[in-house]
Amino acid sequence: PKPGLHAIEYPSSQSHLMLAQLGISRGDPDYAALYLGNQILGGGGFGTRLMEEVREKRGLTYGIYSAFSPMRADGPFMINVQTRAELADGTLKLVQQLVRDFLAEGPSEAELQRSKRQIAGSFPLSTASNADIVGQLGSIGFYDLPLTYLEDFMQQIQALSADQVKAAMNRHLDADDFVIVRAGPTVPQQPLPPPANGPREQPSGVPGH
Repeated sequence: PKPGLHAIEYPSSQSHLMLAQLGISRGDPDYAALYLGNQILGGGGFGTRLMEEVREKRGLTYGIYSAFSPMRADGPFMINVQTRAELADGTLKLVQQLVRDFLAEGPSEAELQRSKRQIAGSFPLSTASNADIVGQLGSIGFYDLPLTYLEDFMQQIQALSADQVKAAMNRHLDADDFVIVRAGPTVPQQPLPPPANGPREQPSGVPGH
């Protein structure tokens, strides 16, 4: 599909927004930098750029997430969020602007170090059981990765600078190149609430993820 908005009419009090563009293959040399960059942008749960601005400051959703899905061939990069139907247009514009800002600015040093700690802390869980180990070995074999991949990946993550992450994200993402799908009703739109300094309560009717 060509970049731009594709609307699907659906009777609901909510609108589901999905933004997608072509990402990378599993063997791309920028994989580690993009993994770290996405953790900061929207893949790392609470504390990410998207979650902080869309949920915490404006209360537009319970959850917003981004992800690269690399495959043997190039897989997609996607952002998913649900919000009240009358706030859909404003939420979409906000998300697009946040991606533009992230590509222009890159991560802060604080964001970079926090995400590195999160990745290092969660990494042991990926080999916590025999089934986890088999799954990791299966992925290593399927994607033709070296047997030292897990150790290599963590070393690559820890060695990355903010500038390297910014450069990699800009090589592979374009804020104006998203294919956007909006599923929900056509209703009059309302302006977004201004950002709050602290956490804001979610508006009534915003769904969980």
